[in-house]
Amino acid sequence: MIRLLLLALLVLNLQAKERVVTIFIPISTLQEFQFFKAFKVLYDYMQKSFIEIDDSLRDPDDPNGRIPLPALNQATGDYTDASIPLAKSVAKQIPLFKEFKPKNQREELFLAHVKDMAMLHSIDIMDTSPTEKLTPLAHIFLNANTWLYAPLFNAHKAGLDVIAYLGQLHRIFSKKQVGVGNIVGFNMARLDEKNLKNIVPHKSFRKRLVQDMYIADTPTNIFCGEYGFWVSLVLNTIFNGGIPPDSIADAYEFSDFIDKNAQRIDPEHLFDLYTARVIPLERNAPFYDRLRNDNPKILKDTLKDHPTMCLSPKYLSPQSKQTCQQLFQSQTYNAKDIQEQVQLVRLLSIDDTPYVYLDPKDKLQVFKSDNAICQALQKMKF
Repeated sequence: MIRLLLLALLVLNLQAKERVVTIFIPISTLQEFQFFKAFKVLYDYMQKSFIEIDDSLRDPDDPNGRIPLPALNQATGDYTDASIPLAKSVAKQIPLFKEFKPKNQREELFLAHVKDMAMLHSIDIMDTSPTEKLTPLAHIFLNANTWLYAPLFNAHKAGLDVIAYLGQLHRIFSKKQVGVGNIVGFNMARLDEKNLKNIVPHKSFRKRLVQDMYIADTPTNIFCGEYGFWVSLVLNTIFNGGIPPDSIADAYEFSDFIDKNAQRIDPEHLFDLYTARVIPLERNAPFYDRLRNDNPKILKDTLKDHPTMCLSPKYLSPQSKQTCQQLFQSQTYNAKDIQEQVQLVRLLSIDDTPYVYLDPKDKLQVFKSDNAICQALQKMKF
């Protein structure tokens, strides 16, 4: 009954003048309903703005002509201020964020910054995907935030000090450069397979892997400072017009400005959290294709050499999961692979469930778990 009521309310809220617009969005909770409602308001505003900006700048005698950047800058700037409160409403309604319970004022500031970054991301994902339909775009946005934050937020529930953890990551990653070359290669191969209509089989675990590889490579570029045009103007508003106009127009100059103001834009070092989430996918991207046909020997050899793949069972077939169990029970896997990863990312989870982390003194801390692989890893020396 409640589900039907929510769907009815959604239809009522999607009326366009006298015409009812029906949109099919799977809603299972009130929180999801509130999120999709806020997301649609921002989506509709952005779509309407794209059309109005284009109509106001296009020469009717030359509709395919190039629009001068200063004119586009000015026209778009007239719309960006109104997009900020709408995007903040989207970030406020993300169910995962609502579940995070700050334990003190410092963690309240952390959560506020997480929402600020999600606000920028919500605008950027619409600006870079203006032709994407509402429902898939909303799910891409939610999936990206879940992929990025769920392991950290679950560890916070289990007692992790998120502020100290991010500080540790920053000390490590400020001295390292981590690329996504293997992830990009994986995504390009999937694109080639799609064009050839030769994707090896569409199983749920494979789809989840492809989805997260895409998320790591594309929608969350906002966390790498690769801001789109609209977000550049939004940041200019936040900086009270402090970004030089030439910097907004020039990608290199704007990137330099962002680098110099990184502490103000990203004071909680969420960029480093993004890097920590990318590392496991980047390390294992070249090996997932070896598992696709479930050849027993290939499975065993690959997972034995790269057991960190076993920490993401959502990407593995039942046969691969069984092989992982056997390897960990017999303790016949490459422990160095896992040791290197925990030294880098400092928090290890099985999918989104945390099991060990290194504290600021590099002492291994464990989370209570009934998972056999988790229990085996908690006995390892890091």
